Amino acid sequence: MLVGKLMLKNPIKIYEDEIVTQVAERMQNYNFARFPVLDRDEMPVGILKRKYLEMESGDSDVTVKDIMRRVSDEEVIREFEEAYTIFNRAGEMFFVVDEKGRFKSILRKRHVMKMYFERLEYTESNLRGVIECVDTAVFSVNRLGRIVFINNFARELLGINGDKIEGMVIGELIPDVDIMEGIDSGVDEFNRNFDFNGRRLVLSRYVARSDGKAIGAICSLRDITRYNEITDELALEKTEKEVLKSVFNTAYDGLIVVDAKGYITMISDAYKSFLGVENENVVGRHVTEIIENTRLHKVAETGVPEVADLQKIKGDYIVASRIPVFKNGKVASVVGKIMFRNIDEFEKLYKKIGKIEQQLENYKDELSKINKAKYNFGDIVGRSNEMKRAVNLAKKAAYTNSNVLILGESGTGKELFAHSIHNSSARRNKPFIKVNCAAIPDDLMESELFGYEQGAFTGAKKGGRIGKFEVADQGTIFLDEIGDMPMHMQAKLLRVIQEREVERIGSNKTIKIDVRIIAATNRNIERLIEEKRFRMDLYYRLNVVTIEIPSLRERIDDIDLLCRDFLEKYRVRYYKKVDSISESAIAKLKKYPWPGNVRELENIVERAINILDTETVIKPKHLPSDVSGVFDIEDVKPLKDVLNETEIRTIVQCLEVVSFNKSRAARLLGVSRAAFYEKLDKYKIKVVNKTIHIGD
Repeated sequence: MLVGKLMLKNPIKIYEDEIVTQVAERMQNYNFARFPVLDRDEMPVGILKRKYLEMESGDSDVTVKDIMRRVSDEEVIREFEEAYTIFNRAGEMFFVVDEKGRFKSILRKRHVMKMYFERLEYTESNLRGVIECVDTAVFSVNRLGRIVFINNFARELLGINGDKIEGMVIGELIPDVDIMEGIDSGVDEFNRNFDFNGRRLVLSRYVARSDGKAIGAICSLRDITRYNEITDELALEKTEKEVLKSVFNTAYDGLIVVDAKGYITMISDAYKSFLGVENENVVGRHVTEIIENTRLHKVAETGVPEVADLQKIKGDYIVASRIPVFKNGKVASVVGKIMFRNIDEFEKLYKKIGKIEQQLENYKDELSKINKAKYNFGDIVGRSNEMKRAVNLAKKAAYTNSNVLILGESGTGKELFAHSIHNSSARRNKPFIKVNCAAIPDDLMESELFGYEQGAFTGAKKGGRIGKFEVADQGTIFLDEIGDMPMHMQAKLLRVIQEREVERIGSNKTIKIDVRIIAATNRNIERLIEEKRFRMDLYYRLNVVTIEIPSLRERIDDIDLLCRDFLEKYRVRYYKKVDSISESAIAKLKKYPWPGNVRELENIVERAINILDTETVIKPKHLPSDVSGVFDIEDVKPLKDVLNETEIRTIVQCLEVVSFNKSRAARLLGVSRAAFYEKLDKYKIKVVNKTIHIGD
């Protein structure tokens, strides 16, 4: 550990030209025996003992230099040196200096010794914890063969009861084995077999050394008694397998056996002939490589038999059965059998099944497109230090499975970060489900998140409905505006996080899920906790990794980059020739406080592109007057037009805040749903694929 990390903070300084009486008065409140003395260039020159200070405190003409002791080179140490080097030096107090020899602080030997002792205790505690956690018998002895440490696994293996084991001679516990043989020569030993209490054990010994000499040994023991028994069992199983193989090859029906992971262990010649692989060695290959549309590996996972099931092979349907074989309560293998090879009488059923399969594939493709994250870290624009810190932390979080809490004002890009974290994680190919907690009515939130069973309540759909958490299984769920979640739902969400399972409304069965949660809010969570509107335990569960996204006013230097990005986006969308944004316009934008953050900036750039006529450069006059401050007489518009523009901007911003939920937007704006739709029609505002189009 470096000296600079251990030196005293805010040290006392005494200068050699100071009067002793003044120094004595100043040092009354400090209980130190020695004080560092510096010259006026902050260079260490001496050490002043308190007793000399008290002896001369009555003389007003004596200076510190007159009574101090000159500092020696041995008492000076640089801040970037290793602290342990002071152990080889005399003295208790040392001057710490920088690379130019200027005084930085003092370092006391007892403080360094205390720090190293605490680190030694911490390391020893961790080492003992690790040894206790391993499932191997481990013990250590000193060079006299006395036990220094023994873990619980070794106690059980050796049949030791009682607590006073340390200090015993290992030869008393294992009398017939000289564990200490050859230790003085420092020779390690591995895999020595011996018998102990009717069991066969294997000993490995590693000699511990200090300064090249043996000081003891670390030993491990393994019980291999069962190995011979297993060998006999394997020989018997091999014989039985040969018999079964003969039965298989003489059977006319198609038979196949796979193990618990779906790999083929046996297959009849008749089945190989039917599949057209009679000349191939298919044993050991996964069943999905050999049989199309097979479900044998699925039955191995579920343990549920499937009898007389339709399966399409080589363009035709067959009827097959799949029966799991259990051993010790777990699926050991699955036996598959073809029951019928030609099913002409089921032709109409085949066509219907084919149509259903096609519809199912279409639904799967559509669902995959909907539940997919769109953005990556490359889509995040920003060069400010604040934004770089947020992005770097988000990238680190992406490589973990920990829950993430994203904090930031509305319009800062919280959803963009959530998309990027998912797309950079190991779950990138799994679902990404977005839920806006502020846009879902309180009485519908539980059914949205957890689903419901058929008949759970009035109006429940036939067959029930799957919840968002189930859809997000193996993937990520993004809970936006988590601060608006009602308290009763917070309790249910906390249980889902803790138990990793959900329960549909109307069901008494739990469903295990593996979902990573990314939550976001623009609210002050800590204030909500104080107001009893947000659960503290839920906050700690979500707050594993916290990413604070800076507001736009905190990263003004990013405005020009963002403007160029939005300019490219909207000039392509609206087929307009727009070359750039003028420096004067950028300057105006940088002075604006940006209550709506990046989203507001994007709206302003889009608006400016829309109102450009023949010009190809966005200037201050193309910006809203509250941004530009420009309100020349030639730019004055009729009040009706100004009100219309204000209404359009307010409607657009409201739609974005509620994730394009028109009913919620109408409620927030305080107008009826019908009146809101009239406004949308009046201004030709359309929402297409969660993108707002104006005047199209």
